[in-house]
Parts: sequence; structure tokens; C-alpha cells
Amino acid sequence: MLRLSVLIATLILVGAGPAWAQTPPSGEAGRDLPASTLEDVVVSGQTLEERAATFVDEVAQPVQRRGLARWAGSACFGVVNFDGAAARYIADELVARADELGLPVGELDCNPNVFIIGTIDAPGVAREWVARSPDLFRPGFSGAAARPSVLESFVSSDAAVRWWHVSVPTSFDVFTGRAQPAVRLPDRPPPQIQIYSKSQQVSRVRDDLLRVMVLVDVERLGSVTIDQLCDYLLMVGYAQVDPEGDTAGYETILNLFDGPPVTGLTHWDRSYLAALYQADPDRRVSGGDQGGRLADVLRRADEPVVE
Repeated sequence: MLRLSVLIATLILVGAGPAWAQTPPSGEAGRDLPASTLEDVVVSGQTLEERAATFVDEVAQPVQRRGLARWAGSACFGVVNFDGAAARYIADELVARADELGLPVGELDCNPNVFIIGTIDAPGVAREWVARSPDLFRPGFSGAAARPSVLESFVSSDAAVRWWHVSVPTSFDVFTGRAQPAVRLPDRPPPQIQIYSKSQQVSRVRDDLLRVMVLVDVERLGSVTIDQLCDYLLMVGYAQVDPEGDTAGYETILNLFDGPPVTGLTHWDRSYLAALYQADPDRRVSGGDQGGRLADVLRRADEPVVE
């Protein structure tokens, strides 16, 4: 079980919600804005497939030598250490937005596996949390989490939002429908995997998300609204996102804190999640496959949703 007591010891963030509210300019103020000069237009020579592949390369951060992990069951959001009203709003909105996109999501009373923790000192909380519970971040089985250097970046980052994904390689028996870990978990016997053929064995191994830990440093949110934050949390809660990916050339919610302005989940974001979760649930998802599916989803509809 996750040990969250160290996080609860930080200050409860009363009144953080209103700090995220923004008032759009009135009609009079809008007419007073100075004229701006249109910069040179740059036309990319990349095909849609090439742009999609590049986007996946920048966004995706699977465990080394593993596929992209997804929720096989439902994601369940636990929002901790925010003002009560803000916590309820974030949890409600994440469930509603995930449901709207057709993503697997649990009811509000489910057991959390996506932990969203508010703090005013994210580096300090991250450092103490990792020191006290290292196995939560890097469990004692292969294919579970990113490299130690990435964990150090998680601790030392000055980002407003930081996250950590833990996944498990899973074997799926196409004949019985049974799924089980494909690696030996601590304190459990080794898995018994029935092999029918080499090709079937490869196709029946996937990577399932096990838990996601997210720290939100509210003092670094600036003018970000709570609705924008919810969209950002949804993206990192459902996909293994590289916090250092260069997405400046794309319209994506991942540019919320550093990049071209964005108001919420974009066409690229929705398409990325659709491509990830529309894939065959019983197969490992590679970055190359994800790029091809992303291009297909982008081509099919202007505003795709997960079916």
C-alpha cells in the first residue's frame, strides 16, 4: 500500500482553487490590444505519418526495452492534499473527461491507482517519498519503471507537475482469456506461461499500468486554470509521457507550462490517447505501431474520440 503520510504532512492548500481562475478580456479591452506582426510562416515537408512518428518519439516514455503501457482495467483517481472543494472538482472532472473519451475509468469510490498530490514543495516531497518508499517507484521486478537517472530527474525537477509510472509486463492467454504477470513479482511464485508458438507468445505479452504518482506544485501553476490542469493530469495519468519531450512544434496540452499557448486537450492529444487505447488490448504496443495508428486516427476525423 502506498505510504502517503509524508505527503499529508505538507500544508493543506486552502484557497488554491481561485488562484487558477482566469477572466478573459472584455470586448472593450480586446479592441484596445495592439496590432501584431505576422511572423514568417514555416511549412513542414513532413508527411502526416512522419509527423505522427516524431510526435510519438517525443511524447512516449516506455520502460526501456518494453512497449507502451496502458490501463488494462480502470484508472482510479485519488486526489490528496488539496482544499476539499478543489480535490472533489479535480476528481470529478477527471472521471467525467475520461468517460467522455471512452477511457477506462473507475467510480469515485474505487481504490486509487492514480495518486495526484498537491504540495508547495514538490522537490522536497518527492525526495522524501522516494527515500522512504523506494520500492513504490522501482519495484523489484523487471519491466516496471524507468531508469534510475529518470527517477533522479523526477526528484530534482522544478516542473509544476511531475509524474512517475509503474507498469508490469503481462501475459495474456488468448485461449482461456487469463492474464497474469509475465515476470516474477516479489513474494510470489514464478508465473506459469503456456507457450503455443513463438509468434503467439510475442503477440500475447503486453504492458499494463500498475500505478501512477503525480505531484502538483501549486505555487508553480501561475495562471493555469483548474480545467487546464485537469486536462494535463488526464494526459499523464493515461499515458507514459516523457517530461523532457520537445513538443513545441505540435498543438498539445503538454505545452501548457512551456511552449505555444494551449487551452486544453487538443486534436493531437485526443488522437494520441485514442490510438493508444484502440490498439489490440492483448498485444504489446510499440512506438512505431503507435505512430502509425496516430496518423490513422488523425486522418479519420477532426475530433476523434476513443471508441
